[in-house]
Amino acid sequence: MATLTKPSRVERAFERLDRALDRLEAAARGRGAGGSSAEDAARMSRLEAENTRLAQINRDVGGRLDDAIGRLEKALGV
Repeated sequence: MATLTKPSRVERAFERLDRALDRLEAAARGRGAGGSSAEDAARMSRLEAENTRLAQINRDVGGRLDDAIGRLEKALGV
């Protein structure tokens, strides 16, 4: 009679690693040799535009905060 044993933690970890590597290889094959698809380029362009917009908002808010701090310091006589 054969005895069934539970796989060790190390064996289960190796199985998970093998599955993860399989998924990674499949994803890499799906990208092809060109590295970047037109969809990736469009997404990158949208993200760059958003980054530019957020950087401008950050500069505007920073300027407004500096102005408010200046007014508060003047009012407090600092």
